[in-house]
Amino acid sequence: MRSYIAKRLLHTALISWGVMTTAFILMRIGPNSPADKYLAGLGAGHNVTQVVAAIESRYGVDKPLYEQYFSYITSLLQGDWGWSFGTSMPVMELIKTHWIYSFQLILLSTIFAVVLGIALGIFAAVRKNTAADHAVAFFSFAGISIPNFWLGIMLILIFSVKLGWFKTYYDTSLPMFSLENLHALVLPVFTLGTGMVAGYSRYVRSAMLDNLGKDFVRTARAKGLPESIVIRKHVFRNAMLPVITIIMLDMGSIVFGGAYITEVIFGIPGLGWMSLKAVFADDYAVVLAVTLIGAIITLLFNLLADIAYMYLDPRIRYE
Repeated sequence: MRSYIAKRLLHTALISWGVMTTAFILMRIGPNSPADKYLAGLGAGHNVTQVVAAIESRYGVDKPLYEQYFSYITSLLQGDWGWSFGTSMPVMELIKTHWIYSFQLILLSTIFAVVLGIALGIFAAVRKNTAADHAVAFFSFAGISIPNFWLGIMLILIFSVKLGWFKTYYDTSLPMFSLENLHALVLPVFTLGTGMVAGYSRYVRSAMLDNLGKDFVRTARAKGLPESIVIRKHVFRNAMLPVITIIMLDMGSIVFGGAYITEVIFGIPGLGWMSLKAVFADDYAVVLAVTLIGAIITLLFNLLADIAYMYLDPRIRYE
């Protein structure tokens, strides 16, 4: 098991390096420069060529691409993630400031999605082909079909603008888990979690129905075990194996996609909000850092899914 984990960690490092290298090249060969945002504020009488040369020299982007790349890799291995052009501060300081807000949103949304999704999936499976099952199916298909950004905008329009039930301003001066900020996270959590709830409920229902038809379930019932014991100890445990994989794999897509979009819509100052500003400012170092973090998180959750499989099913072993 240790050798397997070591190999997977090595693969994680290699793939992360590939992702970072690709992002680095794409950012550098683009038509824009860090000097562009400074030039917009210059009036007549300034020598634009000299200003551009000075700014590019300051940030080292006037050097050949290979020199920029090796300089970035060397600094990264030393724990230096670069300097933000847009904020004039180290990228690591920006990440330390903003990552916790992304983590809070993802944590609350995942808890909401996993608990509700599993509950709805079990509820639909034990009531197969009833009105309740059809209602859960309708909710699932609707939740999967509705884009996050559209749902978030509609929730703001209805529950914040029209009804005034929820505020959409996250106050960073208050403690993260203060009642006021938790109240402000209700709509973002619902926006990010709805699609996951819909997906998890369908996966759980399918896995539960598959296991309900197995011989070991019929044997358990023949022994006179209560239906609640059969569902909880025999069916649910086996049904969770494929669901664990889906949940773990979803974490990567949440970090890269849903959470970032949700942060931008609701103004939550997390990594997504930070990276969007960096993209428009051509802030190379920040974009590279967020991309690398997202890649590493995605790969690590893939590894955690495999490890969870082993503990849930003793028959599974990795060499």
